Amino acid sequence: MWFLETCRKTLYGVPNALVLFGKQLKKLRLSRDLSQERLAELCGYETNEIGRIERAERTASFEGIMRIAYGLQMPPAELFKLIPTPKRLPKKGEYKGVKKKAAPKKRLP
Repeated sequence: MWFLETCRKTLYGVPNALVLFGKQLKKLRLSRDLSQERLAELCGYETNEIGRIERAERTASFEGIMRIAYGLQMPPAELFKLIPTPKRLPKKGEYKGVKKKAAPKKRLP
């Protein structure tokens, strides 16, 4: 299972845009000495949502990106600095985040 999640986060060994967005968010958050909890408070997010965005487990809506930019006190474009220009049109639903699989249900005998 770990292998499948890792493969979804990279394409040919290159991190996808969600991973790069999360890395940039974490870098900017740490440069401002903010914890995930404090940034979540400033943005109006639940306390665990910032961590999920940083790990590419959740996507942020346009409104969410604007809230994060407000919390960091910077232009939203700064959050996209690490993401290169796409070389192809993304597939529909490609950037939905990596969902964790629930443990398989045990069947009763």
